[in-house]
Amino acid sequence: MNKALFLVICFLHITISHSENIDKGFSVTDDSLQISVSSPRDKIIHVQVVPLGSQPSKSLIIPETSDPVPDCQIQKGDNYISLRTASVTATYSYTDKNIRFTDSKSGKQLLQEQARSFEQKKVADETVWQIKQIFKLHPDEALYGLGQYQEGIMNYRGQKAKLVQANMEIVNPFLLSTQPYGILWDNYSKTLFEDNEKGASFWSEVADAIDYYFVYGTDMKDVVAGYHRLTGKVPMFPKSAFGYWQSKERYKSFDELIDVVKEYRKRHIPLDNIVQDWEYWGDRDHWNSLRFDTVNFNHPTDVIRQLHDRYNVSLMLSVWPGFGKKTDVYKDMEKIGALFDEPTWADYKVMDIYNPQAQKIFWEHLYKGLYRTGVDAWWMDATEPSFREGFTQDKQEEKTKSAGQTYIGSFDRYLNVYSLFLSKAMYENIRKQDNKRVTILTRSAFAGQQQYGTAVWSGDITASWDVFRKQLPAGLNLCMSGIPYWTTDIGGFFVTTRGSQYTKGLADPSYKELYLRWFQQGVFSPIFRAHGSNVPREVWQFGEPGDPFYDGLLKMIDLRYSLLSYIYSSAWQVTSNSRLMMRGLVMDFPDDRNVHNRADAYMFGPSLLVKPITKPMYYTTEGAIGTPDTKESVYLPEHTGKYWFDFNSRQIYTGGKTISYPTPLDVIPVFVKAGSIIPINKVVQYVGEQKEEELELRIYAGVDADFELYEDDNKTYAYENGVYSLVRFHWDDQNKQLSIYDKEGTFVNYPQRSFRIKLYIAEESSSNYSVREKLIRYENKHITVDMIK
Repeated sequence: MNKALFLVICFLHITISHSENIDKGFSVTDDSLQISVSSPRDKIIHVQVVPLGSQPSKSLIIPETSDPVPDCQIQKGDNYISLRTASVTATYSYTDKNIRFTDSKSGKQLLQEQARSFEQKKVADETVWQIKQIFKLHPDEALYGLGQYQEGIMNYRGQKAKLVQANMEIVNPFLLSTQPYGILWDNYSKTLFEDNEKGASFWSEVADAIDYYFVYGTDMKDVVAGYHRLTGKVPMFPKSAFGYWQSKERYKSFDELIDVVKEYRKRHIPLDNIVQDWEYWGDRDHWNSLRFDTVNFNHPTDVIRQLHDRYNVSLMLSVWPGFGKKTDVYKDMEKIGALFDEPTWADYKVMDIYNPQAQKIFWEHLYKGLYRTGVDAWWMDATEPSFREGFTQDKQEEKTKSAGQTYIGSFDRYLNVYSLFLSKAMYENIRKQDNKRVTILTRSAFAGQQQYGTAVWSGDITASWDVFRKQLPAGLNLCMSGIPYWTTDIGGFFVTTRGSQYTKGLADPSYKELYLRWFQQGVFSPIFRAHGSNVPREVWQFGEPGDPFYDGLLKMIDLRYSLLSYIYSSAWQVTSNSRLMMRGLVMDFPDDRNVHNRADAYMFGPSLLVKPITKPMYYTTEGAIGTPDTKESVYLPEHTGKYWFDFNSRQIYTGGKTISYPTPLDVIPVFVKAGSIIPINKVVQYVGEQKEEELELRIYAGVDADFELYEDDNKTYAYENGVYSLVRFHWDDQNKQLSIYDKEGTFVNYPQRSFRIKLYIAEESSSNYSVREKLIRYENKHITVDMIK
């Protein structure tokens, strides 16, 4: 920069800065930029930096709310202006032109802007701003979130991420810090995140403004709750969604699908959901016709009624965002110009979901041809949206942009939000029909999508131990970005193809070992789902009773069903308190630096630490391992209750240490934090098979503990109006007393019931724990149980 230009810029810095108060904040005009700072929700600061003359568009991800606006004060000094709320203060410096965020009570600095840039470019025949915002971080903070990516990264300090949707990548531009705070980057185009010695930065390709939200919290869990307050809270799934899902690519007729369900019931293997993948519509010209083929899938209403009434199983159906040329929905979309010409691998055309009229046509055909048949859940596949050769991020970006203009603007500008629009349209239309809870599975997501009854899965991954390992940081970061319901294709989607080493499929015991270990991890995923191509996934395909793989799979399904009350109560915490069912250890133990980069173990629900086995111990593709090493190193964080109880045995372990743990083929390491209460169910064949008038309640002593047992009708939105049952438990560790409080809510499931209370007490001298037991009667009124007398 020459001296003359430098002096001009300095002069402008001095002379054109001015500020004004705006609703909920302040606005500063400085260096041809308008910087607006406001507080739209409690503990949240909105920052918007707009070049003068530009007009930012309305956010697609921040819904209108009637929540009260937090009280705030505007303070002005010679060199600064600040917005102060009860929890967080944002201060703009006229000197360095940046914003600093501090805790209003302690004055602790949380985050500081370091620099920003605007560069004008021509993109898709539109003059746009390419923007960059750099933040200065604390040296010891760790970063998480941003969505789901397959590089195996847990902590994004010193890392990069390309925020572009693809088959196996999911974008959610929410960054979660251990400080604790979050940054929601409100941009829908290609975005790059990078943290290096210059700072942590977001860069976006198409923008009208720099637009982000600073979300503060008392801890990382509170920050995620702030994200949900800002972008939308999570509704309840039906309880059956937390049971077992049987799926494969694909069942070729209703007869085959019904036979699978019959076999599960015949073998007394628990099952709640069966999934019909693609091509139930017939040939490619009728791709995704939104109706059933009358040859192999005739009389769908009768078949689905049979699934419901005779087998108590729900049906999920695959639906795509594009249509074959001979379908009626294609013709109706073509009339309004709502189909993209960009080729797809199956020669269908992708619809313009951004077009409200296209949404209407889509729903009318889906309602008439599918919804009225009684389908329970919706698998929205290929929602990037998928185009030909778009398997990787680079190719997906290229092909999507090549599709051109959407109804609301170029794909360059709206690259990452196709799935958000589709999920919203589905959810809102289904909610208008009846009171049945919406269940959607989709391959992509974006900020705010969690409010539309969606779960996501990690895409068409290939079977390998390395891929399995990488699913853990991928899923944990997605959940920690505020998208709570996640799953994978257990065992990998591709098994014998796409470069997989398991070319023999189920004839290879090394693949069966991988599948069983992956299946064990699936038990402790929010959604427990088997799916994939190349080989079938039904339990009996892996052996018969007495075979270690068959028995191991059955043991895991039974374990899942024994934990359904724990899982469903955890789901209520997701809905009511924005807690995450599955999360990195750092969220519960942020002060333990040993867990900042750790993705090999995680927390599931409030109390369980899970350590999946992600390496072969018994077989390679060349055959059996002569002397298997079945010991696994497990790090157990230090915590206030000191001990971890082994869920599989009577052992106890002290926190803050790495242990060597035996893991035979049918065992996954699971540990319970001292100071926990866990309900244990009797195993049933499906949710609601029988009332559970006696429920086992395990108390893991060591410190005080709390738990809320949640129940409702399992199916409808009546809970939104208070029709639920909530029983609060408190364990007083010093006095060894359990308080069970008055039942809350208007749902009456049990006028009275029994709790079989099992108290687990650590015995330091033996490294074991002892168990004391009492059976008590509860009549929905407060009682105190003394576990010593």
